[in-house]
Amino acid sequence: MKEQAFLSGAFLQSNEWAIFQEAVGVQVTSALGMKMFFVALPFGLRYGYAPRVELSDTTLDGLIRAAQKEHAVFLRVEPITPLAVPRRFRKVRDNQPRVTRVVDLSVSEEALLAEMKQKTRYNIRLAAKHEVVVSEATGQWGVRRFLKLLAKTQERQEFSAHAPEYYETLLNVLKPASEIPSKERCEARLFVARFLGKVRAANIVLTFGDTVTYLHGASSEKDREVMAPYLLQWHTMRWAKKYGFHRYDFWGVAPEGVKNHPLAGVTRFKEGFGGETVHYPGTFELSLRPFWYALIRLHRKFR
Repeated sequence: MKEQAFLSGAFLQSNEWAIFQEAVGVQVTSALGMKMFFVALPFGLRYGYAPRVELSDTTLDGLIRAAQKEHAVFLRVEPITPLAVPRRFRKVRDNQPRVTRVVDLSVSEEALLAEMKQKTRYNIRLAAKHEVVVSEATGQWGVRRFLKLLAKTQERQEFSAHAPEYYETLLNVLKPASEIPSKERCEARLFVARFLGKVRAANIVLTFGDTVTYLHGASSEKDREVMAPYLLQWHTMRWAKKYGFHRYDFWGVAPEGVKNHPLAGVTRFKEGFGGETVHYPGTFELSLRPFWYALIRLHRKFR
């Protein structure tokens, strides 16, 4: 297991991410400098959610008080380090990725390519040979094409996605202030790969601190043989390196040894680009209103 030299998902605690969450209807509050998001539950209830936080007795007490003030049924946390507080937490399905793949961009481009799997390097060269063109897309033109590809990808891979308005709001609220990316604020950018003028792959990435995070991606079944997603990732990694970012976070891979994990297919793709695996403890819940928490868990079971 790799020691955390950085915080994957640090953008989840940024001011800009909080503004985006408020724009999609989520209430946000702060407790001891940590952001907490209140998420709707059935029966008009809700829970408090604190992602990527360092838990101690002090910080946990602050989160509990903030959640209780809003009558939350339970507190959901994603700690940075293993839990060391003697509370009755329940381990639940991951909300944000518990395991991710991170590439160190501080080395040369030649070294980055050398760390990739041979098949990945071959596919990047193949896409370039087919004259796949990668560029940043802005405005409604890019949004519409991303959403169209996402719908096709969702249908093909049978995964759940947010409503289209979610991605539109994400790209609007976190719109970059200039062509040069900022390391001080969380910004979202959309990159597309085109073959013969047609968009065949599109990715949304976030920039924050010294990291670029590959947050959402979509691709077309058409012209799969030109390997557009491979050149798209490589272009974005080079772009991140050009502007001085130190890490490229692929934001979620399947944990080792877990069969039939939803990320199994995309994990093979991501691991092909090299990097190291970074682990986090996972997602935990602490009941604050036992009767309602038991009811919600029963509802989950039979949903």
